[in-house]
Formats: sequence, C-alpha cells, structure tokens
Amino acid sequence: MFNTLLIIITLICSIHFSGNAQTVLKNLIKNPSFEYTGKDTVRERSDDSWKFTTNYESVTGHVTTSRAIDGFRSFLIRAESGRGYLESEQFEVKRFENYLLSVGVCGNGRIEAEVRWWQEEKDSLILLETEYLDIIVPSQNWSIPQFQVTAPRRASAGTVRFTVFEGQVWIDDVRFRQF
Repeated sequence: MFNTLLIIITLICSIHFSGNAQTVLKNLIKNPSFEYTGKDTVRERSDDSWKFTTNYESVTGHVTTSRAIDGFRSFLIRAESGRGYLESEQFEVKRFENYLLSVGVCGNGRIEAEVRWWQEEKDSLILLETEYLDIIVPSQNWSIPQFQVTAPRRASAGTVRFTVFEGQVWIDDVRFRQF
C-alpha cells in the first residue's frame, strides 16, 4: 500500500514539475471585466482600454453593476434602433499566430463580434482587415462563445469590437489569448 502511494505521488510530482503542463497564456485584453472605470457609469468611455461609440440617440452604452460573470461589473449596450460599438484598446499580435477570443454575453439583443487587424505603416497603425465572427444571439443566461482566429501576415496589432444591433446586451469577461 505504501509503495503504491509513493509511486502515485512520484508520478504526480514528475508530471507537475516536468514543464509539460499547459501554460496559462496571458489575456491581451486590458480590463476584460470592466472592473476599472473610475466611475460607476460612463456614457462614452469605460476607461482608456475600451471605447464605446454610436451615431444614434436611441443607443446607449455604459459600465453597470446590474449583472456580471466575474467581479461586479459588465458593459451594457441598449439599442432601440441603430448600432452601438464597443472596441478594445489595440494590443500587439504575432503574424500567423492562432488566437482564441471568448466573451461572456447575455440579454435579448443581437451582437456581432469582430477582430480588427492592424498593420504598422511608418509611425502609425492602419486598419489591415476585419474578421467578422458569427452573430451571437444571447439569452437572459450568460453564455461564453469562443472563436479561433489567425493573425494575417502583415498584422502587428489587433482590436476586438462588438456591435449591438438591437435590444440590450451585457458583455463581460472578454479574453483574447494566443494558443
């Protein structure tokens, strides 16, 4: 019995310390759960890591404490008619690398996720291409859809953008990781 237990402990330790365990990769999205805002409600910006924009008076977006997956906050977009856009700050990507985007969503509206790839040109970044992902139709319960994307050859940066078309949608726990 003691020898069997010793063998099991040895195997567990050798697996744990061998370096073969999957590494938890860094999330490239800053403030993924909208916890840092400096204010409870922000109409145009949640902070410098996210930007909300719209051209319609009937569309609003703000950080809220009404629902959340992790922590106490999420971002709520209400669109009676028109569109609201929530875009992350740019983050560095590696060409031809594979990434996994996941996002918590709930509500009763229509939302589309996009990965926008940027290329460096002189001293600035210009939009290279946009990868449109499946339209997510949330429910009142949180769901966390995931999307696999590959950075294009000339990409040096990326952003994640969500577009809400109608209804109200809560967004939380946004992750963009290399895999």
